[in-house]
Amino acid sequence: MPSPSDSSSDRTLINEAPISIFEVDNNGQCTDVNPAACEIVGYSREELLDMSITDLAPTYDDGEWMSEFSEVQKNGHIRTEMVLLHKEGHKVDVDFDAVLIDNRIVAYVREITEHKEHERDLVTTKERMELALEGANLGIWDWNMQTEEVERDELLTDMLGYTRSEMGDRMRGWEEIVHPDDEKRHNEALAHHISNRTPYYQCDHRLRTKSGDWKWVRTMGKVVERDESGTPVRAVGIHQDIDERKRAKLHLQEERDIFAKGPVVVFKRKDADGWPIEYVSANVNDIFGYTSAQLQSNGVLFTDLVHDEDIGQLVGEVAEHQEVGADHMSLDPYRVLTAEGDVRWVMEYTRYVSNGDDNSYFLGYLIDITGRKEREEKYRNLFEGTRDALMLLDRNGFFDCNNQTLELFGIESVDAFVEFAPWELSPETQPNGRESRQAAQAHIEAAFEEGEAFFEWTHKRRDGTEFPAEVKLSKFRLNGEPALHALVRDITERKEYEQELQEQRDNLEILNQVVRHDIRNKLQLVLAYTDLLQTEVKVNDKEYIEQVLEAAREAVDITTTARDVTEVMLQSDVDRHVVRLSPMLESEVENVRSDHDQALVRLDGSLPSVEVLADDMLASVFRNLLTNAIQHNDKEPAEVTVSATRDDRSVLVRVADNGPGIPEERKEDIFEQGEMGLDSDGTGLGLYLVDTLVDRYGGEVSVEDNDPEGAILVVDLPIAE
Repeated sequence: MPSPSDSSSDRTLINEAPISIFEVDNNGQCTDVNPAACEIVGYSREELLDMSITDLAPTYDDGEWMSEFSEVQKNGHIRTEMVLLHKEGHKVDVDFDAVLIDNRIVAYVREITEHKEHERDLVTTKERMELALEGANLGIWDWNMQTEEVERDELLTDMLGYTRSEMGDRMRGWEEIVHPDDEKRHNEALAHHISNRTPYYQCDHRLRTKSGDWKWVRTMGKVVERDESGTPVRAVGIHQDIDERKRAKLHLQEERDIFAKGPVVVFKRKDADGWPIEYVSANVNDIFGYTSAQLQSNGVLFTDLVHDEDIGQLVGEVAEHQEVGADHMSLDPYRVLTAEGDVRWVMEYTRYVSNGDDNSYFLGYLIDITGRKEREEKYRNLFEGTRDALMLLDRNGFFDCNNQTLELFGIESVDAFVEFAPWELSPETQPNGRESRQAAQAHIEAAFEEGEAFFEWTHKRRDGTEFPAEVKLSKFRLNGEPALHALVRDITERKEYEQELQEQRDNLEILNQVVRHDIRNKLQLVLAYTDLLQTEVKVNDKEYIEQVLEAAREAVDITTTARDVTEVMLQSDVDRHVVRLSPMLESEVENVRSDHDQALVRLDGSLPSVEVLADDMLASVFRNLLTNAIQHNDKEPAEVTVSATRDDRSVLVRVADNGPGIPEERKEDIFEQGEMGLDSDGTGLGLYLVDTLVDRYGGEVSVEDNDPEGAILVVDLPIAE
């Protein structure tokens, strides 16, 4: 980062930069900041220059900063996340991207407070979602009825809080935890089945958990093997956690006042269109705003309360349960309308009560789950709201992604996206030469083992185009199973900017070497001839004086070209505008004649009246071509002719000289930066500048042989429309 004493143009660029820039020394002391840096922490520039990073980052101490500084000195770069303390006292999460320049750290700081809050909200919401979506558990048991040995899966033992060894492998381990009030009913149901009085064994009963509480469990089983005498040998079955559903059902069977603050109970006739409401608990007024009398009138149907968009779903699910003869229904969530017209999400649990075709009905209850649905929606909004591509995967591959992912990869739907393996959205090999599949698998496995992985990766879109990205894999658990968040950020612009900065640094280094060399040579020549003049010149002898003046002019030309080259290198955008070509050319020809009165510089014919799209540096193109034609000319006098022609699309400007010409093998190389070399009489910067500028204007520059001797530099520029 330039210091305050650097050029005003550099200072302006830094001050106007939208990103916060901090310059700190090896002790962490701020030595310079731009306005954006002041804004992000709320301090003035003067206040920040009296502060250090450890003052701004409360989680850092001097030792930690020295560790970070050592890392930057070692690798030349560090990127980390930290928390800065705003002047007003609140914390600001930032991305701290620092590079080492001349033993100074220049840090580019970007606020990520909102992103970090989103991450924290996502974690919190996800944890709540995992708890809210816990459903009924189902396990399997296998009972050897002769040896009393029982094999149980871990689902039941986990559900009750025991280990398998604590439950034991005998039937008595089960019998010892059955509720005393349920033991008789349980044994009777089992005995009826063993004696072939029922096709299978089923019983809802309470079991004691390890904590001492009671949990309702439904056990269903069947004797699958008997010996020759008909004695049962082996039975298998399932057990299911029905605690929540069972307790709700029991509540439904109790007195009506038990529903004062409980679920809404609804009775519905079987197979009646719209299900007329026969009874609803009094608390419906508290939850949905209706009175019981309103809903129990013959004119009100249950479907009148359901949101129009959800009626089809509800009717279809009920019909499906009726078709298979299910006596219990747990329906997918749907929406109902309150008396005030508000929308509430409900979950319905219903039981079919069979009392003969004419007297059968559905008995059920609704639970208001609007809060849960809002949390689910919030989680999805967070998932979709991130500015980066976010995808979810496990060891089997992708299973979800947000819309930003689809846009980034050019894929039409989530279903289409999850068909790809992670490495199939990449070229076969990465820039480091590693095969993409192996590298992707290694990163995924590292994230599962270590909790996260952060790396750069080259991706490939569906249309075949490639782009660089930062990828962060973070481990989480979904329904108890490990999975990964994959956050993918397109860093094409950043990579291009880094490349541009690197090229500018390289160019400025060449400029520094070349200009210092040539200016030193020219100025040494000035000093040498000046020393001779002091002792030997005579009044009428102007030879040495002319040598001094010529060397001085060339030194000035070099510094002028160096200034122009530097200005071009530092430009990130070209602000092109219409420039009239002929007045500009005539002015430059006249200026070169004045500076080089020993040369013959002329215009051949009239110049066409055309306009081109360029900027104020266009004059440097022709000034350098004219100066180059004179300085690299071995004739006395040097002759330079300027001519121009045009067609419908472009104008050709030719600068011809009578010098030694340019060998064929060097014609393609003379425009390279510093091509003249440090052992020549010139820098080569002039022609490099010409080529750079002409390319920016959308034109081309080339070399031709002059007849009978010399060279012609041809500039082809498109005419402004």
